[in-house]
Amino acid sequence: MAASPPTLQNTARFLGSQGTGRSMSSDTIVAPPDDSPSSSSSSQQSHNLIKPPPPAAASENIEYASTLLHRKPFLPNTDVLVNVSSTFNHDESSEKPQQDPQFETKKRIILALGRCLLQYGSPSHRIEETLKHVCKTLSIDATFTIVPDLILVSLAHPASTSTSSTTDTPTQHPPYPETLTIKSVAGFDVGKLVRMTKTMNALYKGKQNPEQCLMSLQEIIDSPPSCGNWALCFSFSAIGFTATACMFDGTWVDATAATILGLLVALLFIASIKIPAYGPIYEVSSCIIVGLVARLLHEYACFITVGLSPILILLPGYGMTMAVMEILAHQVTTGAIRLAYAVIYAFLLAYGLQIGSSVYMAINPNIPDEGVCGDPVSPWYYLLLFPIMSISIGLAYGSTRQQWASQTCCAAIGFCVLFFLGRIVSDPQVLSTIAAFAMGLYANFALKITGEPPLAPLCVGITLLVPGSLGRGNDSACVVQVH
Repeated sequence: MAASPPTLQNTARFLGSQGTGRSMSSDTIVAPPDDSPSSSSSSQQSHNLIKPPPPAAASENIEYASTLLHRKPFLPNTDVLVNVSSTFNHDESSEKPQQDPQFETKKRIILALGRCLLQYGSPSHRIEETLKHVCKTLSIDATFTIVPDLILVSLAHPASTSTSSTTDTPTQHPPYPETLTIKSVAGFDVGKLVRMTKTMNALYKGKQNPEQCLMSLQEIIDSPPSCGNWALCFSFSAIGFTATACMFDGTWVDATAATILGLLVALLFIASIKIPAYGPIYEVSSCIIVGLVARLLHEYACFITVGLSPILILLPGYGMTMAVMEILAHQVTTGAIRLAYAVIYAFLLAYGLQIGSSVYMAINPNIPDEGVCGDPVSPWYYLLLFPIMSISIGLAYGSTRQQWASQTCCAAIGFCVLFFLGRIVSDPQVLSTIAAFAMGLYANFALKITGEPPLAPLCVGITLLVPGSLGRGNDSACVVQVH
């Protein structure tokens, strides 16, 4: 039969035996007496062994026994067990050091800044100087390796201290390096480059904290290009029209034909952006079409003038100048790569013009090589056409209205040196050197006044300088005659 629950009197008798001095071994298990009939004999023996307590202590024992019977059974505390096990299994080697809470924000600033510098056309030596200055401002130890379209960042995490939960003793963690890669397609957007420069200047001067600087850089990256598709179409068309008259001694007929071809080149450029598969052959295909149409108009226009004006913005003069600047700044790797690319790129443009010309000459071989080259436009029209040309080139580089005045002044300085001094000095190298020196002085002077990077006005001046020094005497035929 099942054992009956212990009664209050039996428990009191058991405690009474404890109070009378009877000792029990720790290994002895005392079971409460059973009131069932099957255990009557054992109950009689226990009554003989346990004497009743004195009357004075009986009430106290009964009260204490009642407390024991109504107490909840002991259950292990689950939370305590979890904490104990986690503490027991804690490994000090897996502790993460407590770093600077803004370190991740500072690292993201470096990554965003490097991406902006690559995308918006900054020279390699300026990229390294800018990144080093930012690291000095943010108190970060980093080194940089720059090649075209790629930046390798070796970042040193700062030393930190962590405390072990078992020993409560601080542990010193030495600095450890981290290598990051920033890759982006190189391009030109002077408007965003100026915005980025102003944002970083605000960080240098303490007007922005790292979080605000990172948000500003991200807004610049996410914003649309400074020059849209319609502006690009106008830019390429206006460059073709004005450059024919101002830079290559063309006629009004030549300028009109170059305007149409410039619009065609702009449409192909937009197509190369929308269709990535067409991008690698954009320049060559554009030159083939321009060369073919220029030969087709041999009875009305000059081939060299109409052939070069629509692709003026594609000529590698600016890229070649940047390559020389980087070599002079001891950036030999990037400078040599850019220089080799600019030379091969020029050969590809000449190859495209030659292919287009050869296709038509295979159909009609009895045509003059130069076409019909009439009297050039009067220089007095330069006063009207030159500002339009400089603004159009600025639009092609992504400039905004705030940079148009500075870019026009820089381009005008170089053009005036070539135009007026060219009547005295006939050596193109000397003219180009003097004009480049004058534009460089102006760009640094404008930096002190406007705070904009010198690259903003120089990009227009350099673009006009390289073909301009050749175009004054119509010596640009050397680009085509290389083949």
